[in-house]
Amino acid sequence: MSKTLLTPSRRGLLRGGAGLLGFAAAPAVFTGRAAAADTTLTVTSWGGDYNKSVREVFADPFTAATGIKVVLVDNGDMAKVKAQVQGNNVQWDVVDAPAAFATSGARDKLWEPLDLSIIKPGPLVAPSEPDYMPLYLYSGGLLWNDTRTPDGKHPVDFAGFYDFKKFPGRRVMRSLASETLEVALVADGVAPKDLYPLDIDRAFRVLDRMKPHVSKWAATTPDQVNAVVQNEGDFSYSYFNRVKSAQKAGAPLAFSFEQTVNSLDYFAVPKGTKNKEAAMRFIDFCLKPDRQVAWAVRGYYLPNSMAALDEVKNSPAKEFLPDLTNGKNIIVDSKWWGENYTAVQKRYAEWMLT
Repeated sequence: MSKTLLTPSRRGLLRGGAGLLGFAAAPAVFTGRAAAADTTLTVTSWGGDYNKSVREVFADPFTAATGIKVVLVDNGDMAKVKAQVQGNNVQWDVVDAPAAFATSGARDKLWEPLDLSIIKPGPLVAPSEPDYMPLYLYSGGLLWNDTRTPDGKHPVDFAGFYDFKKFPGRRVMRSLASETLEVALVADGVAPKDLYPLDIDRAFRVLDRMKPHVSKWAATTPDQVNAVVQNEGDFSYSYFNRVKSAQKAGAPLAFSFEQTVNSLDYFAVPKGTKNKEAAMRFIDFCLKPDRQVAWAVRGYYLPNSMAALDEVKNSPAKEFLPDLTNGKNIIVDSKWWGENYTAVQKRYAEWMLT
């Protein structure tokens, strides 16, 4: 399968093409207020090797450059963000937000407006929104244990994941509705280009077929991989960087690039943070081309910095990057999730318990 990079003809699907937010990097100079208050940042993350990546590529270099300590907390969810903002007790300064989180948070007015006098990343593949910034594009797909389920015994696409007769085995399912509903609908025959608006009722009918085959509900992203490693499930959905990390540790895992779900990941600053200026500078720092290259190569992502894109194309990571032009792969509509996330996630959480 060809694994080509993001092409200009597809950038519109990732939020309207290349944005231009300026070229000069903001100097690491702090106001008197910031120097007094912005000494520590708390940034949400997603556990496991992802945390290590954030620490190595973003957090520690930022601390070295600014003197500001970065504390990482795992799996910040939107219910907690909302409670913090509405209770005027904000504990998290930067939220690492998948598309559904970023857009639903914007709808609920949970984010600070981005300060573009501080955030000056240069030209972007996907432009900024007023209150959340795209950092990179990630891809999710199917994984399995290569020893227990050799070639021909495992699904490689989403239809196969839902084909319980051809591929019997225990499924591991995410506890988040976003990406899960897309996979279910494509497995049921919906073309990726025709997914949105999602047919929610149809998706839940497909999920009903899945439920008897679920051996584990993965509450965190590392759980999606660890369940297969620990033989709690046979097939799961997760992300290649997670699988690659497990492979390096000796786990006989494999990942399919035959069909993937592709989505932007964003950074947003909760409204009412006491460390707003430092939070904006952290976002600016993470968008610097050298940080974007390091992040993309380490995690097998597509960077959002146009200045980083060519270098990533020529890196060893290029073999593992998605083809967004083949018609098989899903591109998440973040705007749709912004309007529907709260209600759909509530229904999905209730469905898991029934």
